Amino acid sequence: MEKAYILNTKNYYRYEFYDDKLRPMVIITPGGGYKYTSERESEPVANKFLEKGYHVCIINYREELNKYPYPGYAIAYVLNKFKQDKRVSKIIGFGFSAGGHAILDVTVHNEMYNVLKPDLLILGYPVITTNNDYWHQGSFENLLLDDFNNQELLNKLSLEKEIKNEPDLFLFSTFTDESVNVYNSLLLLEAYKNNNLNAEYHMYPVGGHGLSLGTYETSNGDAKKINLYYSRWIDEVFKWLDLKLKMEK
Repeated sequence: MEKAYILNTKNYYRYEFYDDKLRPMVIITPGGGYKYTSERESEPVANKFLEKGYHVCIINYREELNKYPYPGYAIAYVLNKFKQDKRVSKIIGFGFSAGGHAILDVTVHNEMYNVLKPDLLILGYPVITTNNDYWHQGSFENLLLDDFNNQELLNKLSLEKEIKNEPDLFLFSTFTDESVNVYNSLLLLEAYKNNNLNAEYHMYPVGGHGLSLGTYETSNGDAKKINLYYSRWIDEVFKWLDLKLKMEK
């Protein structure tokens, strides 16, 4: 993959074009609790889309621990770059965990970030809410740093409250996620429904947090990260994309 740095920072993105033809690009924002970028949710996932004929990009938006909103500006920079590329027909944003929060934040607050929304969204076990009953507190501590007690910012970053006119969504999570409560996904789904938006949701009955593909390939030798029932999500995503991209032609 080619690598380029973002706005004179240590943050960077990696990308690969399947060929020089006009194709959709999947832009991945891996998880890591707004502290680091998960390798398990990076190249292994991007390669699956590359094999299917998509252009791909991975954003390492957290190499510098600058607080909010700088991770969002890094993501917006990359989105804008590829929106203008003549080889890219559609932008498909794909965020895992805190990376799901990051790309959804840029999407719902796109005017602040001066960026066009992605055409479609895929979110895997995303961080969504700052509701104390369900939140992943550590993600917001890492994102806000010394602004963590700023209630106005916390309210703004509870993204289920910010949903208005967002792209069609493919959402997946596990019922037994011990880190990011499944209610994060359910609150987002409820917001989509209340705003008459379109979503497909897959809740898998068992599985912990951060499974990525759920296969040996992304387990790093941890048997708890292998869940072949859950791992079907990637096939469901491809079916969904086939449907959506045909509908949009």
